[in-house]
Amino acid sequence: MLRFLFRALPHFALYVLFYGQFLLPAHAAATMQLQVAMQGDVLTCSASPVSLPDGLERALRDGSEISVNWRIIVEIERKYWLNKSVASIELNRRVIPDLVSRSWLLVDQTSGITRRVFALREATDFLTVLQHFPVLDRSLLSAGQAYVVKVAVREREGEVQDSWWRTWFGGENSSASSGFTLP
Repeated sequence: MLRFLFRALPHFALYVLFYGQFLLPAHAAATMQLQVAMQGDVLTCSASPVSLPDGLERALRDGSEISVNWRIIVEIERKYWLNKSVASIELNRRVIPDLVSRSWLLVDQTSGITRRVFALREATDFLTVLQHFPVLDRSLLSAGQAYVVKVAVREREGEVQDSWWRTWFGGENSSASSGFTLP
């Protein structure tokens, strides 16, 4: 039986390789809303999840520290080659709850700016919403060229470091992409 399996394996692999290319790819439901706009001389994006991650508000209310890593990538869209990267931006945000004062410390680790809020909604919006975030200067883009903007968000609860398999295989909780052509 084992000998049959080893003999059939190369034939099965060729079958999947040849006929698998004719299958239609499955598309997952969008997990994030993304809007890209040119405001003046700056490319901006607005992103938010379709629904809040399960247990986010409960974890913040119960005193768990939540960190998110936003990754924004702008690429030149190519037809026959891999897309060429134009810009890559990482934005790290963290919310630290204070159960005594019933407040949340919002830390933008990228800029170092912190502020304290007393409404849970402000803390969840800080983690999950980007509004008109400046991404790229217009002078770095070519007119008439097709571009793709990809946004991915990875969430982490507590101070635990990411596992090695997440760093190798991704592990984004939410992602979206949007194309645009510069006039």
